[in-house]
Amino acid sequence: MKNLLFILIVTALFSCKKEDVQSEPIEGLQVITTLSQMTSELESGVSMVFFHASWCSVCQAQRPAVSEVAMDIDLTSVFFGEVEYEDYPEIVNAHAVEGFPTIIIYNDGSEVERFLGGGHSAETIKTAIQNLL
Repeated sequence: MKNLLFILIVTALFSCKKEDVQSEPIEGLQVITTLSQMTSELESGVSMVFFHASWCSVCQAQRPAVSEVAMDIDLTSVFFGEVEYEDYPEIVNAHAVEGFPTIIIYNDGSEVERFLGGGHSAETIKTAIQNLL
């Protein structure tokens, strides 16, 4: 069982290979640059944060669904943020993010749901958020 857990963790950590891919901030998401900003933004209400690495191809593939959710007219009361792994590792570490991409949904500062890796549809993410509204 320990070996299986170790394999899963290692796979998650190395699911993205570093490539020369750069990305622009996602429309509708606020770039989070400090741990205090993160804490402040998450303290009340429903929030979603996209943890990613700009060079990660799996993260790049997840971006359209994240953008779609962030721009959804039904979710205007939700805070949407993003954290770049290489630029803000202290935020990544404080939220125990071990692989990319990771999407975390919070309610009043507490983590409610975590989506690991890629392939999560906008509908799946939106449903998880709407369940908290």
